[in-house]
Amino acid sequence: MRERIEGRGQLESWERPEKKIPVEYVFDIITDVLARPGFPPVATKKHSEGRIHSVAGESITQGYYRLFAEDGEILKVQNVGLDYWSISAP
Repeated sequence: MRERIEGRGQLESWERPEKKIPVEYVFDIITDVLARPGFPPVATKKHSEGRIHSVAGESITQGYYRLFAEDGEILKVQNVGLDYWSISAP
């Protein structure tokens, strides 16, 4: 199963929370349903990949960030380089 989330928000570094960067983002979240022995007989595994761009064109370094989406959701995200982002577990 594939889900896409996109929008605008504010990005805040874990190391420098005093600065928020206005951004646009898009993430594809893939959910795999896996059969397994035992109970329950199925489990899910999620992974994501996406892009986040500064609205003002600022460079965003590698590291962990909080993404404050316009809809009120807060995501822990990681910039792993080369414009590749992932959503981390809360």
